[in-house]
Amino acid sequence: MDIFEKLEILSDAAKYDASCSSSGSKRKNVNNGIGNGNFSGICHSWGADGRCISLLKILFTNACIYDCKYCINRRSNNVRRATFAPQEIADLTINFYKRNYIEGLFLSSAVIKNPDYTMELLIKTISILRNKYNFNGYIHCKTIPGCNKELINKLR
Repeated sequence: MDIFEKLEILSDAAKYDASCSSSGSKRKNVNNGIGNGNFSGICHSWGADGRCISLLKILFTNACIYDCKYCINRRSNNVRRATFAPQEIADLTINFYKRNYIEGLFLSSAVIKNPDYTMELLIKTISILRNKYNFNGYIHCKTIPGCNKELINKLR
């Protein structure tokens, strides 16, 4: 599966992840207007100064070990599955940022193997962005329920 297929699957799956963002719209460009709205991929949040911030909103994976009945990504649900590598998300984020599509990243995930393993992958992704690429843009990373508190502290 190529990176664009993963992006399509995992940005679409992210729309179910609760946030204070504006994802979920679908508007086509009509009457020679400017811009399109889309279901997923880019969402908007607001900074402390009231400024609107565009974020790449994606899941690390939608392949979950759990079977929570309320969740679209539950193990028993018949949906297309995909998983990014930390480097893939870092590269997507940096490339979108350089094109001025986004100012930051909203990252969440289903649970792979166990909560600690999943949280470590998210931390690795953020580490690549912060330390390899020196990315100082906004990153919103959801913590994985049940992971070790020490891993959560690494996000600070």
